[in-house]
Amino acid sequence: MTVHLSIVGRKDSGKTTLMSALIEELVGRGLAVATVKHTSHDHEFDTPGKDSWRHRQAGSSAAVIIAPGRWSCHADHPPQGTVSDLHRVLFQGKDLVLWEGRGNPEAPKVEIVPPALPPLHAGDPGLLAVVSVSAPEGGPAWFKPDDTAALADWVVRHFRLALPDTDRR
Repeated sequence: MTVHLSIVGRKDSGKTTLMSALIEELVGRGLAVATVKHTSHDHEFDTPGKDSWRHRQAGSSAAVIIAPGRWSCHADHPPQGTVSDLHRVLFQGKDLVLWEGRGNPEAPKVEIVPPALPPLHAGDPGLLAVVSVSAPEGGPAWFKPDDTAALADWVVRHFRLALPDTDRR
């Protein structure tokens, strides 16, 4: 079963930087990761240095970006057929789909929180973890922005993701 996890936060809070590092960490452990980027503004697709391009460079085998009135997908083997076929093929065989932004409201959330600001999703039962320079009082799991390995460890444990047997690689 494919796990979906949203990385959320304020504009320019570091979501793409966190996503890219987390993708690299998880793919490096042998997991198959796909990404979906949601934006509320017009956006050029797969521009070098931009979010979807950075997701692909980090190792995502399929990256989707959604903007008003259009969406784009960049995949290793793009499927033919209906939108349902597209969704099935994009995420088929993936261990984890990381959503950047608010594109999947049903997915549990990890929020990146800038210094001295409260989480946007405080009190939301779907908020499972916070990434910030200081731990919030009570509540979800907490990770420092530069400790992507600890966040990846938590994701693997929390969602019970099966890592490939390294002895067989």
